[in-house]
Amino acid sequence: MISMKKVKRPSLPSIIFAMILGTFIFSSTAHSAEDKLPYSLFQAINERLGYMENVALFKAQNHLPIEDIQREKIVLSDAKELAASHGLDPESMERFFIAQINAAKAIQYRYRAELLTRELPTRKVDLQSEIRPALSQLGSHIVALFAAQLQDQTLIAEEYRKQFMGILQSRLLAETEREALFDAMLEVRSQQ
Repeated sequence: MISMKKVKRPSLPSIIFAMILGTFIFSSTAHSAEDKLPYSLFQAINERLGYMENVALFKAQNHLPIEDIQREKIVLSDAKELAASHGLDPESMERFFIAQINAAKAIQYRYRAELLTRELPTRKVDLQSEIRPALSQLGSHIVALFAAQLQDQTLIAEEYRKQFMGILQSRLLAETEREALFDAMLEVRSQQ
């Protein structure tokens, strides 16, 4: 004799709850996947700016000025060339890199000012063989992340401003410089 146990079926409210929960989990997972690109981009920008106190220390130890117009020209030229090779508008990328350079110089000037009131740290930093190659690699990575972001059809939008501001860690970066950097990011476009 076969036993026929009665199977308890889920109630309608529990089915509806499970469907809502599943939709929420799916949509939050999809949203976090979309946000991965801008988050990686914001992190790379933060990491690049994180080198600026060491750049300023090197310049202080070696009695060099903060502003290096020749180096800026090289960075901008490289950024435009790389942008074009990734299908990005070189002019909009140049404007972003100008904002990034200005933010970097602001950090360096402020750190250099702090160094005037105390003994210069003796730790050695190597601008030529360590810091500049890292900055160059991060610059290339930033351009590639912009290209991936635009290829994914998701432009950097105003809704990301708060997230970007929260990721930038430099204590020496003023709010206006953070805003200018984000505003320049909003302008980066694909090549027409």
